[in-house]
Amino acid sequence: MARYSLTSMIFASAMLAVPALAATTTTGTDANAGASSPAATAPSPAMTPGSAPAADHAAGPATSMHATTAANQPSPPKFTTSDNQLRAGKLVGASVYNDKNQSVGSIDDILLSQDQDKAQTAVISVGGFLGMGSKLVSVPFDKLKIEKDKVVMPGATQDALKKMPEYKFNNKA
Repeated sequence: MARYSLTSMIFASAMLAVPALAATTTTGTDANAGASSPAATAPSPAMTPGSAPAADHAAGPATSMHATTAANQPSPPKFTTSDNQLRAGKLVGASVYNDKNQSVGSIDDILLSQDQDKAQTAVISVGGFLGMGSKLVSVPFDKLKIEKDKVVMPGATQDALKKMPEYKFNNKA
């Protein structure tokens, strides 16, 4: 069973709603002065939907060119540092795919060897929905292929992982 409680899922859902609430606008009066605010009652032409920007034309092409250039830039690796070290914090929670690009589970934890100081085991959550009803299984870490932006376990299927013995942590921490 995954270690996520209903409370943490509700909290996460609430946190996702915060940006939407922050995007709402107030109109009319200034709460401190009690008078109508000129900025609130008369939006600038640059802010009016459907109007042309108030800035000069020289800024337009440079801005769009910058956006195009940024979109064409390759994204940095998601799971490694610039000196090619793995980032365990980014790997935990990542989806695991097979070589057919099918999702087979997600990484729940990474277990390190005390004597060899390296990742030995990946604990993978298989099945279920949003962490509920899933099963934890352990696989040797070297069976995972960490690519630039995804984790692949060649030859894996969700059914095969579900048939593996359930992995249980010694403690609930």
